[in-house]
Amino acid sequence: MPSTLATIGQQLERALTGWLPENVRHNLRIETVASIAYGIFYAIAISFLPVVLRRCRRRNPPSRKRYVVVFWPRRRIIRGEKNERIMVNYRRLGRTDLKVSALALGTVELGLDYGIAVPGEFGRPTEAEAIRLVHSALDGGISLIDTARAYGESEAVLGRALRGRRGAVVLATKVRTQRDDGTTPTGDQLRQHMLESLETSLRLLQTEYVDIWQVHNVDAALLAQRDLLAEIFTAARRSGKARAIGGSTYGVEMPTAAIESNLFDMLQVTYSALDQRLGDQVLPTAAERDIGIVVRSILLKGALTARGDYLPDHLAELRERTRQFRGVVADSGLGASPAQVAVAFGLANPQIHSVLVGVRSEQELREALGAAVIQLPAGLLARLAALRLDNANLLNPSTWGIP
Repeated sequence: MPSTLATIGQQLERALTGWLPENVRHNLRIETVASIAYGIFYAIAISFLPVVLRRCRRRNPPSRKRYVVVFWPRRRIIRGEKNERIMVNYRRLGRTDLKVSALALGTVELGLDYGIAVPGEFGRPTEAEAIRLVHSALDGGISLIDTARAYGESEAVLGRALRGRRGAVVLATKVRTQRDDGTTPTGDQLRQHMLESLETSLRLLQTEYVDIWQVHNVDAALLAQRDLLAEIFTAARRSGKARAIGGSTYGVEMPTAAIESNLFDMLQVTYSALDQRLGDQVLPTAAERDIGIVVRSILLKGALTARGDYLPDHLAELRERTRQFRGVVADSGLGASPAQVAVAFGLANPQIHSVLVGVRSEQELREALGAAVIQLPAGLLARLAALRLDNANLLNPSTWGIP
């Protein structure tokens, strides 16, 4: 093949320079002419590539497994810290028809000081560090990034981080509908507030649209205005500023009510090795209705890592359960960290499409990506399932009294 290319290059070279006077040809640097000739040849070859690919698609439809990687990557292979192969899966997010990575990047830590305070490990990264984290997440195969108007500077940081890379991201943000006093506006006030919030998000994110526009903390007062919400969502879609509609919920009752409202294409819900309540009814119902499911709090605000030892005394029961979780992980012999096992536990549930992970450092990001290849044995899954808690006050970080 190299000799054939050289022959073609030489023929093109003679065609390009044969008409020149002998003294001019003598003074031309042959390498320069050859480079031009080779460039023309490769340009011609590349121009025929779409034709070849179309023929391949006709003969071998993309649905066939061996061609999926060519026409829609279901997995992206990257290298971990120890050069091991890491495969990030891509899944259809319910009826949104968006393809999203099984691991998603949560960005509250990029805009706020968030989580359990640990000496030397608390506080958000600098903007430069945050931008590097976003780029590393994209390079690692993560395509779904979640933010919110309520996440401090998160949207603004993301807007700067995604310059030139917006097309590689399924971008989700949220609108907060409750006032500071906990009440929910109604009628035209609600419409104006939501649409203005969307415009602010688009400006800060430096984009013309978001792939998923979510209501932050769906409540009963909001769902009571279902018809108005439907109009607002329709307006956002028709304007091209939102591709799909979602809702973020807490507890068990609200995601159930959100599903029954038929307003949302996807839901963001809580789920972890300790909080498995939604697996009883919500997740199966969402699967039946083809509603996408993204889970957050997979680490329970960091409690399922060594940070759990720093939980305050009024959460002593939770602190003890997190120690039990880490003990089960240590006894498993997997050689994986508690954070990785916690993420792998969520990924093992086929009714979950994507698991949100929040990170503050490159090391935490590599650790999260490493969870993508962990297959938990059935025995370990059973032991983890037995750690389930049902005390809502222990499982909702907003009631803990910490940032």
